[in-house]
Amino acid sequence: MDTACPLTREECQKIVEAHFQTDTVAMREFSLTSRSNDIQGFMGDHLQLRVSVSVKGKDEKDSTEDVKFFVKSVPMEEGYRRTFATSGVAYKKEVLFYGELLRGFQKHLRCAAYESSTLLRTVPQCYHLRPDVLVLEDLAPAGFHMLDPSDPLDVDHSECVLKALARLHAASLIFEEREGRRLADTYPLLLEESLFLKQPELPFYQCQRGCVDGMHAAVDLVARYAPGTPLNQDLHRLLRPTMDTIYDLVQPTDKYRNVVCHKDLWPNNMLFAEDAQRGLSVRLVDFQTAKLAPPAYDVLSFLHLSSMRDLRQAHGRRLLELYHQTLADVLRQHDLDVDSVLPLQDFLQSCEDTRPLAVIVAAYVLLIVMIPLQDGDMHRFMTDRPSMVKEAFQRDERFRQRISQALDDLVEVCILPRIQDQQR
Repeated sequence: MDTACPLTREECQKIVEAHFQTDTVAMREFSLTSRSNDIQGFMGDHLQLRVSVSVKGKDEKDSTEDVKFFVKSVPMEEGYRRTFATSGVAYKKEVLFYGELLRGFQKHLRCAAYESSTLLRTVPQCYHLRPDVLVLEDLAPAGFHMLDPSDPLDVDHSECVLKALARLHAASLIFEEREGRRLADTYPLLLEESLFLKQPELPFYQCQRGCVDGMHAAVDLVARYAPGTPLNQDLHRLLRPTMDTIYDLVQPTDKYRNVVCHKDLWPNNMLFAEDAQRGLSVRLVDFQTAKLAPPAYDVLSFLHLSSMRDLRQAHGRRLLELYHQTLADVLRQHDLDVDSVLPLQDFLQSCEDTRPLAVIVAAYVLLIVMIPLQDGDMHRFMTDRPSMVKEAFQRDERFRQRISQALDDLVEVCILPRIQDQQR
């Protein structure tokens, strides 16, 4: 379906010149189409730019070629999604990430041009950006695709993401070590919180209130916590104050070394590809919530958002060590010693310290992303989350399992210690 184009012809010409890395290409025509009729997220419209160009070959003859790009824009239609997306600093952060940050990091990476432009094969290439529009590499021709966001990741996919995270985080550390300055001093925007702001007038905060209401509904639906069980009343009493600690837990800290964290690592923000030898690759997308934080924030929140408890219990320590070993390998390639930057024991301790935050983040996010939305559901989603949670519990086994486990984590890591403290 054709859609109104937020890009000018002149911008499209510059995009293809950046793609071909030459100004000898001539654009013939371009069009923009919607990638899906479904809502893919609150924060943006996903579009495909198709450009027909004339390319001059070595024999001086012109040939015609069609090139596709992925376009992400602020929601173009007026309404709640546009208000939601533009009410904070999200788009400013993504422009910063794909602009100044990426260029700054690239300067210090020892790798081929494509690896440098994709931050060691962790993000798509960016060809054009404005405060309201990003034009990125279309990864589909290379086989990258999104998995079903309702399905948790297996061990192989989890390993792939953790190694990519280590490469991404290493770029921050390399930049700071080479530049001799902290990112927080140069880019204070990266200290600002994008989502968890205790400001009642913000759509984000209103959405989070709905999540707490939804989790209250889940307490009564999970048999082991249902009315009449020993924990039911304590959970209802402590659930809101426990989940409200998110607003303190996300505040900047210098207890551990900080890196640019993605901060929204659920499966919809990852694209996977498999090569002929069944080797996996991943690209991380949507950096609107990027923020300086200890690496453990990304690592732990990813594991709680994207995997099941049995996987974390069976492979958790090994996965953390895999992340740290990959980080060490990348730093070593740039003549840096991980023990002087982030020793393993410090990293493991930071993971323990970060676990309550990761568990609470998962409780909020899963109660947003696991409920499928059509256009007409938005008002109900914001005003009556408990009824939607009850309906999803009855009809969707995956929803029931994921939310039940998120509640189990919340009880085990955050609420039971509160109960025990009060009983002492």
